[in-house]
Amino acid sequence: MSHSKPNIVFIIADHQAFYGHDREGEYEYKWPNYERFASEGVRFDRAYSVCPLCSPARSSMMTGVYPSSHGIIMNTEGEIFGNQPDLDSGQPLYSHYLSQAGYRNGYVGKWHCGRERLPIDYGIEGWSLPDYGRIYMSDAYKDYAEERGFGDARALIEYNINYPDWRGQEVVLHDPSPWKFMNGSGILAGPPEAHEEQFVAHLACEKLREFAAGEQPFSLIVSLWGPHQPYYPSAEYADMVDPADIPEYPSFRDDLSGRPLRHVFHREISHQSAQSFPEWSTWQEILARCYAQGYQTDAAVGTVLDTLDELSLTENTIVIWLADHGDAVASHGGLWDKSSTFIEEVVRVPMAIRWPAAIEGGGRTEQLVSNMDATATILDAAGIDAPDYMHSRSVLPLCRDGEDAAWSDELICEHMGHGGHFFPQRMLLHDRYKFVFSLHDMNELYDLQDDPYEMNNLVNDRQCADLVAEMKGRLIRHLEGSDMRNQRMKRLLLLALEHDQ
Repeated sequence: MSHSKPNIVFIIADHQAFYGHDREGEYEYKWPNYERFASEGVRFDRAYSVCPLCSPARSSMMTGVYPSSHGIIMNTEGEIFGNQPDLDSGQPLYSHYLSQAGYRNGYVGKWHCGRERLPIDYGIEGWSLPDYGRIYMSDAYKDYAEERGFGDARALIEYNINYPDWRGQEVVLHDPSPWKFMNGSGILAGPPEAHEEQFVAHLACEKLREFAAGEQPFSLIVSLWGPHQPYYPSAEYADMVDPADIPEYPSFRDDLSGRPLRHVFHREISHQSAQSFPEWSTWQEILARCYAQGYQTDAAVGTVLDTLDELSLTENTIVIWLADHGDAVASHGGLWDKSSTFIEEVVRVPMAIRWPAAIEGGGRTEQLVSNMDATATILDAAGIDAPDYMHSRSVLPLCRDGEDAAWSDELICEHMGHGGHFFPQRMLLHDRYKFVFSLHDMNELYDLQDDPYEMNNLVNDRQCADLVAEMKGRLIRHLEGSDMRNQRMKRLLLLALEHDQ
């Protein structure tokens, strides 16, 4: 392969328990490959999801615009409140601009940006599935498993919210709905190679070898299904985490006083069956499998990075590694999944970039960034100016100039709710404070420096009245200049903010 343009690899983990789980001096939960990778590049210590929900966030990373602009405002399975099942046919993706610049583009793994159209429909090579995807039932996985003698994917169920009678049973992970096995934990049968993460990594490594044999620069998105629940790590990884070693999560006993209805609602749907989570010991068992699945996801990405080394591609390949959003598991009174809130556990994400030929390793920054900024960063690395309509910003200046780079002092993220529950919100981060505005629920204000686990909502504190007014003013200015496709919703949000001034 002989060309001057850098290759691009974009790694997306899904629904990662990240914020608050690695607590210095109390409990260490670090992904070894990610830590090594970040030390070789630049780590972003205040990275957030543009929308802490799969389809909106992923679609924003593909397009470089907010969910309110591209139209996928909830997961693509939901046909409510104007949510689109697919991106518009004329909506350019990152790959459109890379193709014009001579790149060959690949995508392997979870898509979840459309119900009908897949990456291949946008001219991107590779393999994926519509909607969330049933990976263990896919023909590609079945062929992979049959070649290796794994048989059908099976898991020993240790816990399941919806089916408590499954405890102690080994079940085949086949069902018409991908949600059937979702709210549970246990151990996947067979060797680590039978796990979905290793399967996706295998496909990614094959695609890298194919691209390396060509003459074009390439981009490859490696999108994993993990460490999203269900938490079914292979036994080898499950053995790495002792449940008894996991200390109680700092907000586990949060009684949600002073919080909006949406927080209480989230906790209630997390306990929708007769079986609940009254004891921390139960959560220790669940978190142990969650953390183990994280280690397994990290190991899968490690094989992709090793393949770059093997093919002598590392030096001139920019690799971006982040997650689409976080995981509320065990936080704020005992939660599962993510729901419709902006708690740090679901909106904070890991993010690091490595490009040995152009970026000095060992850097880190506290500047506010979002995973949507990956889009413009990819284009910038390829020598392409991001179009004016994009909301994404290249973070390469932060990688090169650190805190001296010109950068915005605020970050705004969107949320419209999840699972059929409509909670239109905007989150504004400025300095040490986080303000969350909701159209028809209580607002929130947190001092993330003094209250990192968000136990004290300051929005009605008289001493914070001027700060709340400033934050609302910032949101108003942002909304006034936004290109939301739903103008009625834009007017409603603005009216509510202005009335509240």
